Amino acid sequence: MSDNQGFLLIDKALGISSFALVRQLRDITGISRIGHTGTLDPLASGLLIFALGSYTRLCQFLEAQDKEYEAVLKLGEQTETGDIEGKVIATSENIPSRIDKEDLRKNILQITSLRTPAYSAVKVKGKPAYSYARNGIKVELEDRPVNISEFEVIDYSPPYLIFRCKVSKGTYIRSLGELIAQLLGTAGFCISLRRTSIGHLKVSQAAKIEDITKENFSYHFFPVKELFPDFEQLILPFQELLYIKNGNPIPNSGIDNEKILIFDSDGSLQGVAKRKDGILIPYINLKN
Repeated sequence: MSDNQGFLLIDKALGISSFALVRQLRDITGISRIGHTGTLDPLASGLLIFALGSYTRLCQFLEAQDKEYEAVLKLGEQTETGDIEGKVIATSENIPSRIDKEDLRKNILQITSLRTPAYSAVKVKGKPAYSYARNGIKVELEDRPVNISEFEVIDYSPPYLIFRCKVSKGTYIRSLGELIAQLLGTAGFCISLRRTSIGHLKVSQAAKIEDITKENFSYHFFPVKELFPDFEQLILPFQELLYIKNGNPIPNSGIDNEKILIFDSDGSLQGVAKRKDGILIPYINLKN
């Protein structure tokens, strides 16, 4: 593997934006081409996956993964942003002393869409929604389709409710928190949010940005074979690899598959291909 391409799992701290981490990694590594697989707000912490070099072309396969979060919801108040950054815009004294955790879980798992927050990065006429909200301009935002596959209340000590959820791409946990409060007959906003996993990858496997240096960053690269366990892995001899890297399909026996990682004889990832009717067709070529 080239030292200038790979994936880094970082446990983002509070108070720093996802793009600020990109800038830090550019300064540390000297690599300008860096992307990530899902933004975390500055007020959220947890797992971010960064791709360096040509590996940014593989982000598409990770962005669609379900994500798991742990959040702390404060009941009795609603803020304009859905988190601690915004001013309080509504209050409610109707804070339940006890809740039915199982009933709440069942209701949450039935949700198929959630409100898109006014303070979000969703583009409206080329501008992020939050730019309108900050100027007091109201814009119509469509609800987002979501799938919540797991939900549990970890603890409830009024007015604080701690919950864990596993959700589909693009789910706004701030909106989920507000809806939870509504289902409990009150108002609420998230005071803490942490992303604990992306797909099968856990935040416990991630490094801190403070641990990444110019000398060791490539040693922190996460093994690509473990990153994509559901992909077929295929090692090609030099001549076949040459054909594939030049964009040419080649005969290759096996079942049809649209997710195949192509490696050279040294175990270095060269690209992604798909197999159809015994033909291997390249569609992502990774250049060192």
